[in-house]
Amino acid sequence: MILLLFIFLFSITPAFAQPQAVDNGVLFTYENNEAATVGIGADWNGWQPDNTPMEKDNGVWQTVVNLEPGVYHYKFVADGNWLPDPKNPARVDDNHQGFNTVFTLTETGEIKLEGFKGDPIPASDDYPQQGKTLYLNIIWHQHQPSYLDPAKDELRGPWVRTHATKDYYDMAAMLGEFPDVHCTINLTSSLLWQLQTYYVERLSPFLTTWPEGKAAIDADKFFEKWRGKTDPWIDIALTPAKRLDDKARAHLLTNSWNAFSISPVMLARFPQYEDLGKKSRNEFTTDDLRQLKGWFFLAYFDPDFLRGTGVSDQIGVDLSDLLQEENGKFYLRRPISERDCNRLVAEAVKVCCAVVPIHRELMFDIETCQGQIEVVTTPFYHPILPLIYDSDLAKIAMPSASMPERYHYPQDAEAQVVKATKFYHEIFGQDLHGMWPGEGSVAREIIPILASSGVRWIATDMGVLAKSTPPNQPIHFPYYAEGDNQTGVTVVFRETDLSDRIGFRYQQFQGEAAADDFIRGCLEYAPNEGEPDRLLTVILDGENAWEWYKKDIDGKEFLRTLYRKLTHLNETRQIVTVTPSEYILGNPERDVPPHPPETLPKLTRLWPGSWIHANFDTWIGEKEENLAWDMLRKVRQDLAAHFPEPPNPHATRPTGDEKRAAIWDAYEAMYAAEGSDWFWWFGDDQDTGSDDEPFDRGFRILLETVYEKMRQAGAQVETPPLPPILLPQK
Repeated sequence: MILLLFIFLFSITPAFAQPQAVDNGVLFTYENNEAATVGIGADWNGWQPDNTPMEKDNGVWQTVVNLEPGVYHYKFVADGNWLPDPKNPARVDDNHQGFNTVFTLTETGEIKLEGFKGDPIPASDDYPQQGKTLYLNIIWHQHQPSYLDPAKDELRGPWVRTHATKDYYDMAAMLGEFPDVHCTINLTSSLLWQLQTYYVERLSPFLTTWPEGKAAIDADKFFEKWRGKTDPWIDIALTPAKRLDDKARAHLLTNSWNAFSISPVMLARFPQYEDLGKKSRNEFTTDDLRQLKGWFFLAYFDPDFLRGTGVSDQIGVDLSDLLQEENGKFYLRRPISERDCNRLVAEAVKVCCAVVPIHRELMFDIETCQGQIEVVTTPFYHPILPLIYDSDLAKIAMPSASMPERYHYPQDAEAQVVKATKFYHEIFGQDLHGMWPGEGSVAREIIPILASSGVRWIATDMGVLAKSTPPNQPIHFPYYAEGDNQTGVTVVFRETDLSDRIGFRYQQFQGEAAADDFIRGCLEYAPNEGEPDRLLTVILDGENAWEWYKKDIDGKEFLRTLYRKLTHLNETRQIVTVTPSEYILGNPERDVPPHPPETLPKLTRLWPGSWIHANFDTWIGEKEENLAWDMLRKVRQDLAAHFPEPPNPHATRPTGDEKRAAIWDAYEAMYAAEGSDWFWWFGDDQDTGSDDEPFDRGFRILLETVYEKMRQAGAQVETPPLPPILLPQK
C-alpha cells in the first residue's frame, strides 16, 4: 500500500495541555456535550475503545488510566469517530493519513508531550535474565495491490518496482548477515505476480552493459517488444528527456502518482531532488526533466545500494559512483545523464530479478530444518476474505453500522486461497504452510477453506483474540481455532503495542535506542520457570514504515541493531526467534521443541474481524464503501448470470480456446476487483493525503474489464454505468 503521509511531533510546555498525571494514574478529559459515547483507543488497550470507556459529567468526559512508564499513542473515539486529543498538540502520523496524539510518562511520573528518546544510549546486548526462553515470532508483511490495467496490459503505478528496489530484496538479504535470526516474510501473490511478469520477464532479457561495464538496457529492442507494457516510468526513463510528450510530462509532474509521490522524510535526504519539487511545474526545462526522472529511480533504492555497502555487493548493484553522502543526505557527484537513467532502469531490474531467489536461498525447510525465513502469502488479490465469503459477517462486530446488500460468494473466497497456494508452489517449489489473511481478516466460517488448501496456521491481531471464544485469553500462546466439518488451523495473535512501536513510535528514535526499547518490551513476556513455553508474535508492514524513520535512513540501523541483539539473546537462550511452522513442528537443530496443534489451547469461535479495530469498518459500512460493494455485487451477479461456472482455480489459463480464455479473464478481473485495497481508500477513515482517484479508477477499470471479457466470450451484455465512487467533499 502506498501511504503518502506527513509527520508532526512537538515537544511543548504542558501548562494548558493534557493528559495529566494524578495520584492514581493518568487523567484524560474530553469536552463534547453532543456525543453519546466516548472511549479511548490506544496502543495500551489494543486500540479497543470499549476497553477504556469515559464517563460524562457536565459535558466533560473523563477517565483515569493506570500506566507503566513509556511512550503512548491514543485517540478519542466519540460515537465511532476517531479523533486526536484537541488539548494535546503532540502528534505523530498514524500511517493512515491521520494523527495519533502522543505523550511520554517518565519513570518519575511526569507527563511529557513528546514521543521519542532524544539522547543516545550505550550499545549493549546484555539484558537481565527474567525467566525461561521466550520464543519470538516476527512477521514482515509486504504487499502491493494489482495496478494492472488489463485493456492496456500495463501497470498504472510503479510501486511494485520501487519497493522491490527499496525493501523486498534487502529485507530478506539483510537477514543472511544474522543466521541465528529467523523471521517470516509475507509476500502477497498480487505483488509477486506483477514483479515477475512485468519486470523480471519483460525487462531482464534486455539487460546488457555499457562499454565501461555499467549495467544497461537495450532500449531499442525493449521498445520494439514491450513499449507501454511495464509501468510508464520505465518508458520515460529510457526515452531522452527532449522527446518526452505531454503525457510523459504529466506522469512526471502533475498526475496523482508522479515523480514527487514520495514521503517528505525520504525526499529530505536528497536536497537536489527536494529543490526540484519547489519549482513551478510549468518551468521545468529539458535538463530538469532528465534530473527528475533519474531521481525518481535513485531515491527508491535501498541506502545500501546508494552507498555500495551491505547487501549491495551480493547482486552487484553499487550506485556510489553517482552519489556522495554528507551528514545523512545524498548529493549527485555530477548531473544525471540519459545514460545514467538507462542504467538506473537496468539496476532496478537486477534487484527485481533477485527478490525471489534471495527468499528461496534463505527459505526455511520444515523437513531439514535449514534456512531462516518462512515465506508465506495472502489470498491472491488480497481480499478481506470473510467479506467475500459473506459480507454480513461484518454485522457481528458492527451491529449498528449501515450495510450494503449481502455479498455472498464462498466460491470466490475459495478461489482466492487456491490460486494463492498454487502460485506460491510455482514460485517457490514448496507447499505453503502459513498464511496472513488480507489485513489479518479472519472468521470461523473461512477456516474450512484455509484448511482444505493445506494452510496450517494463520495470523491476526490480539483484538480478535480478546473477542473470540473463550474471550480474553493471553496473547503469548498460539491457539487452535476450530471451524466446521472437523477442521481447524493454528492461529497466532499479533501483540499490538510492540508491533506499533516499530511501525509508528520508532520513527523518531535512533536505531540503538529503538532496538533496546523493543527488546526490553519483548523480555517482559518471558515465562517464569515451570510455566509453559510462550510464543510472542509481532506483525507489521515490512516496507512503508521505513519511509518515515527520520533519524535512521530506511530503518537500517534499527533492523541491524535488532538482529545483532537477537543473535546475542539467542546465544543466552533469553529470546529465540522462530517461525510459526518451526514453533509448531519443532526444530531439533535449534533445541526448539514441537508444540503440536492438539496440545494448544482451543478457540471454539474465532471472532470475525481484522487487525484494525477487530472489525471490518475500514472496508465496509461507510457510504462510499457501501456504494462500491453494491457495484461489485451487481457486476458479480451479471457475470454469474452469463457464465455461472467459474474456472477451476487449480487449473491454468486455457490456450487455444478464445471463449474459455475470455471467461477466465473475466473472472480474473472480478477476483482482482474483490481486493481490499480499493475499499481501503473509500470512505473517510483512510486518505492518501493527495488524491484517492487512482484507486477509484483502478477499481472501476477492473469492473469494466469484466464486461469487456464477457462480450469477448460471446455474452450479449452492455457495460452498465460505473460512476466514480468517491463522493464530493462537503
